[in-house]
Amino acid sequence: SSPNLDENKPDHRLALFLPSTPQFVAENKEQAIEPFKIAGGMSLQLDATLAIEPGTAIAVLRDWIRERDGILHRGGLPKPNPSARSFQEELDLCRTGFLKTMWNEQVHGWSHCIGWAPSIDAPGFCSLLWMDSQLSTNIAGRAESKARVEFAVEQMLKQNGPGIFLSQNKCHIMQWEFPFLYGYLPEALEKFDGQIRPIIASQLTNGGWTIQLGDKPNEKALGQEGDSVLGTCALRAQILMRYARITGDREVQAAGERALAFMESFRVPRGAQSWECPVYEPDILAAGYAVRAYDEAYRATGNYRWLQDAVYWAETGVPFIYLWSLPDRPMMLGATLPVFGSTFYTHSWLAMPVQWNGLVYSYAVSHLADDLKTNVLSKTNSSLPIQLDLTPEEWKRIVELITVSGEYQQFPDGDKAGAYPDSISDFKIRNQPFLNPEDILVNLLALEGQDPDIKTARIDHAIVSSGATIDELKETSSGVRFGLRFFAGQNSHSFMAGFRPTEIVVNGKKLPESGTPIKREPGWWWDRVHRRAYFTVPHDRAQANIEIKQQ
Repeated sequence: SSPNLDENKPDHRLALFLPSTPQFVAENKEQAIEPFKIAGGMSLQLDATLAIEPGTAIAVLRDWIRERDGILHRGGLPKPNPSARSFQEELDLCRTGFLKTMWNEQVHGWSHCIGWAPSIDAPGFCSLLWMDSQLSTNIAGRAESKARVEFAVEQMLKQNGPGIFLSQNKCHIMQWEFPFLYGYLPEALEKFDGQIRPIIASQLTNGGWTIQLGDKPNEKALGQEGDSVLGTCALRAQILMRYARITGDREVQAAGERALAFMESFRVPRGAQSWECPVYEPDILAAGYAVRAYDEAYRATGNYRWLQDAVYWAETGVPFIYLWSLPDRPMMLGATLPVFGSTFYTHSWLAMPVQWNGLVYSYAVSHLADDLKTNVLSKTNSSLPIQLDLTPEEWKRIVELITVSGEYQQFPDGDKAGAYPDSISDFKIRNQPFLNPEDILVNLLALEGQDPDIKTARIDHAIVSSGATIDELKETSSGVRFGLRFFAGQNSHSFMAGFRPTEIVVNGKKLPESGTPIKREPGWWWDRVHRRAYFTVPHDRAQANIEIKQQ
């Protein structure tokens, strides 16, 4: 007990205790409710190892990870449980979640959670179903996913136009990918600035944003108006830096970097869930938003300061993860606490994981691990210290632990198939509401090397962003050249900013220039307003060689 409330003393109390919960002793009690029987001559021994280190809790966690002697292993991070299903089986289950469990046949729309209001505008779901239509070995399932995407596209275009393809509606993680995978990229990105400029307009001169609480008394009690914490800034900073990374917009990049510099004044991730949680509680969602913000900044600028900061915030998320497990609780290992605190000061979240929070964090960590594989951190002017010093492989293991726990939390069949709970109790009881499988599937795709994220490559005077993987962007005497890897038989959708092409050549053949914005057909179009060349490339085979020429 710290402080020692049990004995009402101004100190700390630590004890080893047998018998234990839950069979023999009720939780938080000191007397057994059931006898613990031992045979004559039998002895019992209790022992413990205490780690005392100067500095933060992260320093102690580092030693615990490196040196602990546990049931699962000796030292290091625990191995994840075996996956609940194979990759193809998980695709099948998530497809069921999207096509049936979350689908309302009466109004032809999706719900974010079972029973919530449905609508058709969920381009993030469409992105994941489109990926399923390319990756699944289930022929009927592929066809079903493709058909649902085509139906949703038809309805979204009819109701809202291509700009809706940038909506993040019903998603925690997916962000702007759909037109890069499916098409209508120029018309969809026409609405891009509308998401970004209000964020910059609301930014304070110090680079941050302040807490904004609801009007009800219990909402106002969650924080102090005018304060800033990591969670009030990190998501906005992530949006700005992601936009800057994809488009090369220098003004947006500068605004994002002002936010990142301001966020370096924080040390604890707090305040990303101010709709219900006191904003000063440590919060893994704030850590996840910060990791993604700083990692996007590193990808946009190449500045190692931002990469170091991304690692720092990734480290602050590790204490929220269960790195041990009871033997009969497969949901437990890799489960993630949302906050070290409560909702409205009444409902405690201790020992009650909320996996979607952890999955947002783990997807950001997955990208960070990829960047650490190819880049060694060097000394920077960041004030945020790295203490856990995990390897890229260990960060990937963190992603696996969280994702596999999410798989075990999913309903495997029945009318909730593919959904997973908002929270769990006793590491086995699923609590409503029940969420769509987006967060689990996008993490799994990343682990399988099939991340649906928008890819970007840059050289001094040109930037290319695409739904396809970009290989070896290089300057030539007449422009630039690079490779695009995508699904064979599909068209990839990309743009380049930097100069106006005179022609674009694909595998030695000229791509036709269009006088109007391209939709899904092969060709290219010059956007004079935003100074971008949009191009749709046919992939007869996965690899396409691109040359963009200028005068």
